[in-house]
Amino acid sequence: MSKYFLILILFATFSIAQPTINYGSNPKAGHYIHVNDIQLYYEMYGKGHPLLLMHGNNGSIASFSKLIPYLAKHFKVIAVDSRAQGRSEDSDNELTFEQIASDFSALLDSLNLDSVYTIGWSDGGIVGLQMAYSYPKKISKLVTIGANFVADSTALSADNFDTTKITWFRNLNETDQQRIIRSSHFPERAGIIFDKLINLDLKYPHFTVEQLGTIKTPTLVIAGDHDIITDTHTLKLFHALPNSQLFIVPNAPHHVPITKPQLLDEVVTEFFKR
Repeated sequence: MSKYFLILILFATFSIAQPTINYGSNPKAGHYIHVNDIQLYYEMYGKGHPLLLMHGNNGSIASFSKLIPYLAKHFKVIAVDSRAQGRSEDSDNELTFEQIASDFSALLDSLNLDSVYTIGWSDGGIVGLQMAYSYPKKISKLVTIGANFVADSTALSADNFDTTKITWFRNLNETDQQRIIRSSHFPERAGIIFDKLINLDLKYPHFTVEQLGTIKTPTLVIAGDHDIITDTHTLKLFHALPNSQLFIVPNAPHHVPITKPQLLDEVVTEFFKR
């Protein structure tokens, strides 16, 4: 048997032994838990210090599909579908960052976790700030990625604010809207949910610099150098948080967890374990 044929067999065997994990739809790792007025869906991977992952607007656990395999080597990853997104339920209450933070706080209580590391991307980063502000003992270290602390054109350029925060769903043609509704886990509420998600980012957040100054949680502020969040706003967030560090990812857009997962893993792991 030639060594090349043996290598081919070993490679094929390794490929078979390494099944693809469908993050966000993995029954082996998925759980539902009742928090506040909804059923919240989450998945758990790895071992070590608990690390809570919070995705962005109109996202899900699947948003972290490229990052979870790295993080699960170091931490006990708890990836959650935020209220009204992914497999988590919605309710008739208004969708706010305070409400989402309350859901996550209740989840940690149910899991008997007093304190966790946290990574929040985009809206998830805003939830992270809200949790550090409202439930400071539960967040030992926080990483925000592409997060804003006010909802206006000082945080996003006027074009981005109009496109991503107001008219995105309404400007889709009817075929695209139906495709999104069909792919929703709650198709009967899909239109309502998308309006709520748009209004969430249109109305919130509205932290003051003074409020951010009360957050003592060690925080790593991350953004891409071509992020939709303006660089001046990211710097303002960094300077407002009294115990913060800053990392601007070179040659990166808003989607850092997707475009730079290995680099992100190295940076946040060093931050958490230092």
